[in-house]
Amino acid sequence: MQPAAAVLAMILILSTLSGVSARAQTEPRPQAPAQAQEALPRVIPGEDFLPPPLRAQQADDFDNPAFAYVQAGEAAWRSPEGSGKSCQDCHGAGQKSPVRHAAAGYPKYAPSMKQVITLETRINLCRRNALQAPALADDSSQMIAMTAYLRWLARGLPLTAEVSGPAAPVFERGSEVFRTKAGLLQLSCAQCHNQNFGQKFGADTLSQGHTLAYPVYSLSERRMIPLHERFRMCNRLARAEAQPLNAPDYVALELYLSWKGKDLPITAPGVRP
Repeated sequence: MQPAAAVLAMILILSTLSGVSARAQTEPRPQAPAQAQEALPRVIPGEDFLPPPLRAQQADDFDNPAFAYVQAGEAAWRSPEGSGKSCQDCHGAGQKSPVRHAAAGYPKYAPSMKQVITLETRINLCRRNALQAPALADDSSQMIAMTAYLRWLARGLPLTAEVSGPAAPVFERGSEVFRTKAGLLQLSCAQCHNQNFGQKFGADTLSQGHTLAYPVYSLSERRMIPLHERFRMCNRLARAEAQPLNAPDYVALELYLSWKGKDLPITAPGVRP
């Protein structure tokens, strides 16, 4: 679809959606800072908005195209780096090790850095400090594979990201980013994923925007999509300027969305159209 036609189509879709009453309540959950105004009365997994064949493909590790990345990530986890050590040497490996719970806690506040960091940042800190290995780009094949492996280990666990204490200002910024209209189309995350989930947006059905399946394999693009790349794609759909991966606003948004979907199990790695 040409850009002008895409903009027109999106405007027509929004015009149709404008008559749909919002399904989400605005009462915050008790344990969250007061600035969180978008909590839903019922959270629905992203898979519930997929066609049944795609849902079945994600659930079957033999048929899920993302599982090749899980296997590559496990191999990288066990491989020695510059210091002669591997991630496994410090953290263990497999679903019976403590590392199974690691991915469920990110993003999280790191006292040593005095900031909230993502799982990707944590991996790079370990690489530089413990393994004496170079940092990986967030969108590199090895980083996506390692995060896919760790998220797969945590599959079935709820997210446990802490949004109070020193993480609270970042959480509040994430809530603000979620609500802020952006771009030529003046769209916010909340408009699509809170007010109009279940409605059609082009050929896709709008979900509630949970992060539990990421990273995901995109069948249309034939590649893995990390979460922050998904944020960039949404920015471009709204005709807004996309931020770099791991930008502060994206970290804040990820923390907010981790809280928003905390009552659901991790389902990574996902498959999307």
